[in-house]
Amino acid sequence: MKEFHIEVPQQLEVIQFFEGLRKYAATIPEKRYPHQNRFIALLHLLCDSVSKLTRKRMEVESQSAVCGNGCDACCYFAEITSSRTEFDEIRHYLHSNMAADACSKLDQQWFVQENEHSSAVQPCPFLLQDQGCCSIYPVRPLGCRLLLSSRKCSKEDESSGAFDSCQEWSRLGWKEMPLRPDTLMKALESQRSGKDFFEPGKLYDEEKVDLKAFTHQELRGMLKQVQSTQTAEAPMCLQKQVVPPSIP
Repeated sequence: MKEFHIEVPQQLEVIQFFEGLRKYAATIPEKRYPHQNRFIALLHLLCDSVSKLTRKRMEVESQSAVCGNGCDACCYFAEITSSRTEFDEIRHYLHSNMAADACSKLDQQWFVQENEHSSAVQPCPFLLQDQGCCSIYPVRPLGCRLLLSSRKCSKEDESSGAFDSCQEWSRLGWKEMPLRPDTLMKALESQRSGKDFFEPGKLYDEEKVDLKAFTHQELRGMLKQVQSTQTAEAPMCLQKQVVPPSIP
């Protein structure tokens, strides 16, 4: 009888993992990635690299990505989630980096939605609907950065978009990265939870935040209350306010 060997997932030490990445995270340009947590900036840079590679591969296959400025259909029909660590970054961006006029527009938008009947298709709460643009674009989560379509999407059609081939190329680019974004994200969530070790893999449900699940009152509270984010409390976080870049 043939014996099957089940490989045990490799455990990595959280502190050692982040110490190995510290010098790289410190070099991420702050203008494009204005994140408080520089490891999240590194995560999003990796995702953007995968997305750029995917677009090039799609062009070679004559299936260019149609996503562009003002295209917001996926903000309506797609599931919009982030890791808890990414959401900490979103809250920090709302309190520290977002322009006052954008905050005002969001506040008014949520107020109107709160007093109207809910539609069948709910957009991401951080979408500026009158402009078709993302109010938190610099710190948008991993899922938003990697979603591409080779077919023009429509807000009226929840099945719109051709994502299969795009996802296939994205997964290929994901595997080719020197550091897999999912490994870094898992490490960040383990660090946030105070764990000493982590196993690379998918996030658990409790490590995710559904951005569409917030009530309008909760969302408006984010704009009105200046709160310290949990990333600021994590001892291993590389924060631009506290730890200056140290490049050997």
